[in-house]
Amino acid sequence: MLLDLPTAANYNAWANIRIYNAARKLTDSGRKEDRRGFFKSIHNTLNHILLADLIYRERLEGKATTFTTLEEVLHDDFDSLESAHRANDVWYIHYAADLEPADLDSELSFQAVGMDKPEFFGLPLRLCLTNLFQHQIHHRGQVHHMISHAGVDPPPLDVVKFGRGDVDRWSDAT
Repeated sequence: MLLDLPTAANYNAWANIRIYNAARKLTDSGRKEDRRGFFKSIHNTLNHILLADLIYRERLEGKATTFTTLEEVLHDDFDSLESAHRANDVWYIHYAADLEPADLDSELSFQAVGMDKPEFFGLPLRLCLTNLFQHQIHHRGQVHHMISHAGVDPPPLDVVKFGRGDVDRWSDAT
């Protein structure tokens, strides 16, 4: 990962705010319309991003994973989904800020969720967190594309705009 983890966590929250603000321009049915993404709709893909974040969070907190499928819709209501996602983004900002460099070399062991057969991993924490943030970027890109095809201007998500502190119509954090 080229970004340090605290920067990656802050960028993630910044990008999510922008995606949610753009998605808010659509109706609920527009967000839930099948747009042929991996998880069909904008709404379901945002749910999936949060779900994966929560699965990793349980692992990081040393808790048993409570989820069994990657398609679970955690929040049918968009406002609830956004609120839960923003709160979880804040958790990751604090988690990343509190990590010591040596922590990143520790192993995180876990069973994958949603596999046909049990699959276990034991990987350095740095690789797991890189995977987490890359996963968010991957699916946020799909949401970005679906928003565009829904007729709403998608927000720029460039790290350089984040790093520069650009403020525009997608920046409102409320």
